[in-house]
Amino acid sequence: MPAPDTAGRLRDALVASYRPYLLRRLSELGVAAGTPGLDEAIAEGEAWLAAELGGLLALPFRDQQRGPLEVFQQAMRYPTAALEAAGIPPVPRDPAAVGALPGDRHHLAPASSQPLGEEVWEAHLAWGAAKARAFRPTAALVSSDLMDRSRVEPVVEAAGLALEVWRSAEAAHPGPAVVLVDLTHPDADDVIRSLSGAGTRVVAFGPHVDDVAMVRARSLGAADAVPRSVFFRSLASLLPTVV
Repeated sequence: MPAPDTAGRLRDALVASYRPYLLRRLSELGVAAGTPGLDEAIAEGEAWLAAELGGLLALPFRDQQRGPLEVFQQAMRYPTAALEAAGIPPVPRDPAAVGALPGDRHHLAPASSQPLGEEVWEAHLAWGAAKARAFRPTAALVSSDLMDRSRVEPVVEAAGLALEVWRSAEAAHPGPAVVLVDLTHPDADDVIRSLSGAGTRVVAFGPHVDDVAMVRARSLGAADAVPRSVFFRSLASLLPTVV
């Protein structure tokens, strides 16, 4: 899911910029502010934009079929219809613009978020970065030792993976490229059994004196089970290659 603060910030910034941006753009085109029906059309477009963005940005990134800027561009159809109804002719546009946005006959839609102001642009960049992170393959760590995360995370990040930390078996789910399981964790066996059974690569690590735990981990489906010292020394080689 998109981070609520990132999605909400972008939604609010785009909606707040809609009317000021349009008034600036219409002024650049020489359209009189009192054009019949225009103010009502802007209000209608603003309301539609708020509703559409609210629904879109509440969805998981993978379910978002449009980008927020695309929705903003589509909201230009309301003032465009008002201009046409008022008899204001379309403006000349280059073929690339016509091909990208054929319905934007008065050239109202912005090509990027930058013309909407710094706040919108920064919110759009933050949202884009969150989306990029969401599509990165992940590694999951099952460990009660806070120091384990500090040692694992830099290696995982360097391998191009995002790290998730699972505190219990309830947090476990298929999807990570690899799951790293501390055999001293009370839910270690359950996680290894369920995730390896679902086809996920599981790497277990534990005290070097506990050979029994490592044999058990392999019997439960772990692809590798190694002593802690070997795990931290060889972690990079135990991670999948990210293409």
